[in-house]
Amino acid sequence: MTHKAAPAFASALLLAISLWPASGRAEIATAAGWQADCAAYIAILSGTGGGDDLDITYCLGQTLGIVAGFETGSRIGALSMASLMTVLLDLDSASVFELFEKTDTEALLGYCVTEEPSGSRYIMIVADYLNRHPDKGDLPVTAVFFEALQEAFPCAGAAAEATADGEDTVQDGNDK
Repeated sequence: MTHKAAPAFASALLLAISLWPASGRAEIATAAGWQADCAAYIAILSGTGGGDDLDITYCLGQTLGIVAGFETGSRIGALSMASLMTVLLDLDSASVFELFEKTDTEALLGYCVTEEPSGSRYIMIVADYLNRHPDKGDLPVTAVFFEALQEAFPCAGAAAEATADGEDTVQDGNDK
């Protein structure tokens, strides 16, 4: 494809996607959907029920995929923003990307884990969050994961700010 044909192709692709019937598009997974998919595994982890290996594997795969997506997506988003700012503000690209390389993933995500939690730990954090916030069930599951992980694993600066504001915070996420 030539460089000149790329914008026309992109426009045609966007038009085709916008005209595609809604039933043919993938729907955004909700937090309630994740909770339903993970109900058997949550029951096992809570000691209140059982489930089969397929239920456990599916739930664990969804959960670890979301967490890994946050880590990868935050780096890609930050890199894209750094590139844009470098071009728009005519910044020294070497300095910008040196700073980018020094930035921890946790600083980009807004949650800081002190040790790598297991998949089952992530599941229980989000399940507990949804139990305390049942009104969030219709939100995209990734948004709820993000909120739950920020609450469970606040970064040092965020924990200090929340405490100063009078909010209760979970300091290390190991209280459950």
